[in-house]
Amino acid sequence: MHGACVKIYIKWQFFLHFGVFFGIIKMMKYEIGDKVIHCRNGVSTIVGMKEMMERQYFVIHALRGDKENIYVPVVGSENIIRPVMDVAFADNLLHELASVKKEFNPNTKQRRDGFKRRLSSGNINDIAYLYRQKCLFDQYPEDVKLGPADLDMLEFASNILLDELALTYNADREKIEEIIAKKIK
Repeated sequence: MHGACVKIYIKWQFFLHFGVFFGIIKMMKYEIGDKVIHCRNGVSTIVGMKEMMERQYFVIHALRGDKENIYVPVVGSENIIRPVMDVAFADNLLHELASVKKEFNPNTKQRRDGFKRRLSSGNINDIAYLYRQKCLFDQYPEDVKLGPADLDMLEFASNILLDELALTYNADREKIEEIIAKKIK
């Protein structure tokens, strides 16, 4: 099935016309071999398609991890995988990242819940926010005491963002860290 192409629903856009909503579907094509971003595993590759229980699934492998098959239902996949950001989006994201201030909730449970919520959203803005918080914590560690679980979540978010930026800019991780440092200072 190499080279197969599947159209999936990516986003509904609603328009108001004479008081009636009309939904317009934007379609996105993914092909086997395409790189995508999985909401919990980061950069992944679509390696195949599989039908199970009369539903079509993308079979993907995460860049990080043990190459286990991850099955993503084609219908509804826009909530689980997304295309890799383009350079213009990445430039804007990094520009906005410079304005993020250090915000660590002193309540450990609330802080961790907030980190988990942002991390599990798969939203690149939330992931970038966590990356920036990690950078700020690394610069000013005396402001708040973070536990191992906090640090693991921030490190995981950093890896997801850096991997995607490396793919976007077609550069290695060290170069990406230099690019980020220039753009957020």
